[in-house]
Parts: sequence; C-alpha cells; structure tokens
Amino acid sequence: MDYKLIFVIISIILSALETSGYKILGLFPYVGQSHDVMFKSIMNELVKRGHVVDVLSHYPREKSMYNYTDLSVLGSVPLPNNQASFETPVISKLDIFNALEMFWFHSAIEKHERVMKSAVAQALIKSEKRYDLIITESFATDMVIGFVDKFKVPFVLLSSCALPPWTSDIVANPQNPAFVPVFTSRFSSRMSFAERVINAGQLFLSLVSWYGLIVPANQRIIREHFGNDAPPILDTLKNASLVLSNTHPTIHGARPLAANVIDVGGVHIEPAKKLPEDIEKFIQESPHGVIYFCLGSIIRAATLPEEKRSAFVHTFSRLKERVLWKFEDENLHVPDNVMVKAWMPQRDILAHPKVKLFISHGGLFGTLEAVSEGKPMLIMPKDSDQPMNAQALKAQGVAQILELNGIRNETIYETIKEVLKPKYAERAKELARLFHDRPMSAADTAIYWIEYVIRNGGARHLRSSAVDLPYYQYLLLDVILFYFFSVISSVYVIYSSIKWLCCSNKQVYVNSKQKRQ
Repeated sequence: MDYKLIFVIISIILSALETSGYKILGLFPYVGQSHDVMFKSIMNELVKRGHVVDVLSHYPREKSMYNYTDLSVLGSVPLPNNQASFETPVISKLDIFNALEMFWFHSAIEKHERVMKSAVAQALIKSEKRYDLIITESFATDMVIGFVDKFKVPFVLLSSCALPPWTSDIVANPQNPAFVPVFTSRFSSRMSFAERVINAGQLFLSLVSWYGLIVPANQRIIREHFGNDAPPILDTLKNASLVLSNTHPTIHGARPLAANVIDVGGVHIEPAKKLPEDIEKFIQESPHGVIYFCLGSIIRAATLPEEKRSAFVHTFSRLKERVLWKFEDENLHVPDNVMVKAWMPQRDILAHPKVKLFISHGGLFGTLEAVSEGKPMLIMPKDSDQPMNAQALKAQGVAQILELNGIRNETIYETIKEVLKPKYAERAKELARLFHDRPMSAADTAIYWIEYVIRNGGARHLRSSAVDLPYYQYLLLDVILFYFFSVISSVYVIYSSIKWLCCSNKQVYVNSKQKRQ
C-alpha cells in the first residue's frame, strides 16, 4: 500500500475542506464570560459549517478544534468571574437615569486597552493575513474596530443583551422610548407616564454619554495602535453589515427592527446532556420536584450577607421541594432537602422535567435557557440588563421579582409559593412553545445571515438610508419647523387680510355715509 499517496490525498482533501469555507476573524475584547458564551457558540457553529475562524478572546477553548484558532489574550485583563458582590450600592437606587453606568463603561474601555497592548493583538495588527469577515461585539470596547479598516472587510456586530441605545443608533434601528425600554432600565415595554419620562431621559443620556465619552476613548486607542490616519470610528461603525441580537419577542416583546438587525435569542442553547450521577439521583428521588438556585457567573453567591443567607436556608427548610443551590462554599450548613455545589450544569438541570422553578439574578443567558425549557422564575435583579429582563418576564406572566433589600424569611417563602402556582408553569410552557416556533433555529439563523453578508459583499442593500441622516432630519425637526412657520405665516396672512378687509369696508361705509349727509 502506498502510504505516501494516501497521505497526499488526505492532505489535498483537508486543504480543500479548509479553503472551501470563509475565513472569519472574531474579536471579543470584553472580559465578561457570559458575553463570551454567545460569541463562542456562533464561532463554533461556523467551524462546523466548514469555515475557518480565528478568535481573539479571554477564554480559549479547553479542547482544540480543527479550523478554530484561539488568539488568547487571557491575563491581559483580570477575569471578573464569581468576583462581584451581591450587595448593591445604595447610590444606584438614586441614579434613576443610570448616568453612573456610562462612567462604568468609560472605565471599562480604559481597562480593556491592555488587550490592544497584548502581544497577540500587536501581532494581529502587523499580520498580513486575509479574512472574508470580522465578527465583534457592540458593547463598549470598540477599539478593535480598527481591524476592519486594516483588513478591508465587512463586519458583523453581536449584542449579548437587548440592543444598547448606541448599537441601535449606529444602524438607525428604531428605539422609541415610549415602548422600547433602555437595556439598563427597570421597565417592561408597557410603561407608566413617569417610567416613560425616566426611560426617555436614560435614552438621551446614554447617547450623549456614548458620543461624548465612549467614542472619543475608543478613537484615541485606535489611533494609538493603528495610526493617526485610521478613519473615524463612527464612519466605520455606521457601515456595519449586520447586527445579531441575543433577544426574542417572547421575552422582551415585539420591537421594530431594521432590515440588518436579526434576533437570535438562545443561539447558545445546545441539546441537554446527561446530568452528573449525584445531581440526577438527587432530582429523581424528589417526589415533589426541584428548585434550582443560581446567581450566574459574575456574582459571588458567598457574598450574601449572613442574614439573607440564613433567610434562604430557613425558607428552603420549610419547602417540600428539593433545592439545588450553586454556592461557592460547599461546606455551607443546609437542610437535607438542599444540595450545594460550587458549579452545576445549569442548562442541563433546567431541561430536567422535575425542575419546577429557577431562582436567578435575571441574567439573559439563564433567562433564555429557562424560557426555552418552560420554567417559571423568581428573579432578584442586581444591575445591568437584569432589572429589565425581570420586568419583561413578569409582564409575560412567568416570573415574580424579589428586590434585594426585600430578602427575608417570609418574603422569600411567599414569593416562591406564588411562582409555584400552576398558572406560572402553564404560561411558561406556552412561552417555550412560542420561543421554539421559528422558521429556523437561532443557530441556523445566525449562520445564514453571516454567510449572506459575505456572499453579498457586505450586503449594503440592508443598510438603512437613515444612517446617513443628521439628527434634525431623522427626527423631522426641519419639517416640523417648516410646518410650524408655514401655519404661523398662513394665520398671519389670513388675519392681516381679514383685518385689511374689515378696515376697508369700514372706510367705504364711512365714506358712503358722509356722501349721503
């Protein structure tokens, strides 16, 4: 047998497989692990469809994958996982317009500049590689947008949460504050007058802060690393070919979307896997079902103040249901119906038919997984998009909200008993049915549109002409002023004409009277 010939044939086949797909660069400088979950799901799926991807991120794959190259910047920025305190600063409750959030975004840019200074990013800047597309996040760390001009390729933006105001703005996606809540607000799509006042203020301040603080900070970093002749970041961003948003109408309600904004909520959800034996046994042996309690990847559950922790332990001891509790300290003293583990396979647990309730902080990824599996929720939102997610789910009839300062024995118990009522489970199952009733899966939708953009040279025809309009034209301020002055002028002319006619008739009458005398 000619092994050399076989080797050559295999090499040719592998080379053909590698070159048959597109070459795609993924740039994900933000350090949040939950964000990375969505992005890696899409990049993994692209490889499965025959494409070649290079991925810059803080989270390299644990196992190598053919045609998937990690450009790891791990260590350039400290990982925040399980570091955030459960306690909410009091000042956040006074900051109704979320102005402090924008200063946080600005500080995040300064911190993430270290990514651009890393050896991996510097090597990519000097690289002579060629790509067909760039995929990156639209959040705050837009300094990697400089690579779009370097490689001269179209690009796709990803949003791991409901679209931030600035993401909608750069692609002229409608965001009427009367019914589209800002992603860091505490409102559902049905707002009172006071909520609409606050929501409009948040939208205005978010855009002003983004253009005034965030854009200049990113522009400075781009020019420092790509040269002073790098184009203005806004000129580049406004040429985005596509925005893939991790949302779905079943959660956040129906919203107007531009042609190049596509919902792919749940793109990270894969088929459920077999549970570890101890967890499976714990669930199966529960005659009354199981409650799953997890505060996500960022918040450290062990930072729960002692009185709140004791309140949960006491409440769980009163329940007939068993409780799975993701908690960093596995030595926590808990009743027999509670299992504590530092890590649990959340997606697989929520898929189990005996799980009856999900207690969470309202992070979007866990929320999507719970909606996908038809599970009611008790949500304790802390910050970011969590309050808005919580309000949206409460409005959908599948969740109740427990504010952090309201955590006490009775409030926890009563809220849990409320959400365990059959009406919540029935509504959650209906929402799951609607969530899955799509023409294509979220993954298929994402890949279709990414390939569509490459096939069609950036798909410029999807770009709204409104992107090029100045604000006064987009908001029809010039038209409103035209009509205003036209009406005022017309009223003045009519008034003057009537006045002149009246005066003329009066003079004619006086003259006629004088002649008769």
